[in-house]
Amino acid sequence: MANDALVLGAGMAGVATAIHLLKRGVSVTLVDRREPGEETSYGNAGIIQREGIHPYLFPRDLRSIIEVALKLRTDADYHFSSLPAVAPFLWRYFMSSNKDSARRTLAANIPIFAHCLEAHQALMDEAGSSALVAKRGWIRLFRETAGIAGAETEARELRELGIDAAMITMQELGDLEPHLEKAKLEGALHYRDPWTCSDPGALVKSYAGLFEKLGGTFIQAEITGIARRDGKWSVATTGPELSAEQVAVTLGPWSKRMMDEAGLKLPMGVKRGYHQHFAAEGNAYLSRPVLDTDVGYVMAPMARGIRLTSGAEFARQDAPKTPVQLRRVLPQARELFPLGESVDEEPWLGSRPVFPDMLPVVGPAPGMAGLWLHFGHAHHGFTLGPATGELTAQMMTGETPFCDPAPYSPQRFTRAR
Repeated sequence: MANDALVLGAGMAGVATAIHLLKRGVSVTLVDRREPGEETSYGNAGIIQREGIHPYLFPRDLRSIIEVALKLRTDADYHFSSLPAVAPFLWRYFMSSNKDSARRTLAANIPIFAHCLEAHQALMDEAGSSALVAKRGWIRLFRETAGIAGAETEARELRELGIDAAMITMQELGDLEPHLEKAKLEGALHYRDPWTCSDPGALVKSYAGLFEKLGGTFIQAEITGIARRDGKWSVATTGPELSAEQVAVTLGPWSKRMMDEAGLKLPMGVKRGYHQHFAAEGNAYLSRPVLDTDVGYVMAPMARGIRLTSGAEFARQDAPKTPVQLRRVLPQARELFPLGESVDEEPWLGSRPVFPDMLPVVGPAPGMAGLWLHFGHAHHGFTLGPATGELTAQMMTGETPFCDPAPYSPQRFTRAR
């Protein structure tokens, strides 16, 4: 099957890229081993994080490092057996988590996060899926006073950038979320601009439906290899053999394996994460996601129930499940909200693709004409996929990008060698 372009991976980033290519007159086939929206894009907290411009940094203070090393924290865990495999990435992540790098990442994040709501809204309007999204923001909760000063500083910085965020009183919190146990809390920060989704996988599927309605082709097949032949890219699958002049790799955490095999080594790691859905007891409800900052989990209202999400786990992507973080935070989550029984047979596990500087790669693969990279959004693939998908399509078609793509170029890593 010959196409103008192939998009490999049908998560939020891939589906959005495919749609934006179609809108620019490019014939597109989208390929994934599963149906759209059933991997990493499915498992998040459902927040379209307009405020999420500050990077998640590796802790650099000695106390936090010791607590993580001794497995005393619930927001981060690791597998001893995976340390030889993940240590090179962790070292680069640690080295990039300094003030200068954080400032560069923050500056690079501003234009793509500024476009995230608009980009989602355009797709939702066409796909007819606006009912899946609420526009009530989300809330950070503080059990201790220690983190409140930093949160106030962050809120002030966000307001200076035109993003609505402010500390709220316990009375205001009670008005917004009457079923939270306020006696356990010392403060709360309400991010008002972000939107939240009751079914992230369904939202991706609605965008995939729009892609097919616009004339795109979706093929469900395992991708087994990619090679340059006769001026085109040939993609081998367990289904048909595919070829195109241009290919966009949007395989999220599986992208590194493909690029390694193609000969491009990029310093991407993964942060594994878990979630599990619980029924709410009685008439209790949550109107928006809440983060228990001092413990390290999110409770998010979903169509299936209250989704309890874990912090980060550092392990090989294919390592066995160890949902210990969920087990440890569940009693503390029940202190704040009346979670009932699980409605899932077992916790879900996924992997977030992460680069050391906490920026995605968006742009041409160095030395591989016609191959484009769009992955590594860390915690923000669900948020940024439509915005950076548009950016990718603009570059692939020679259109002027809506922002400077240089900070996201994969060449930032090849130049550093």
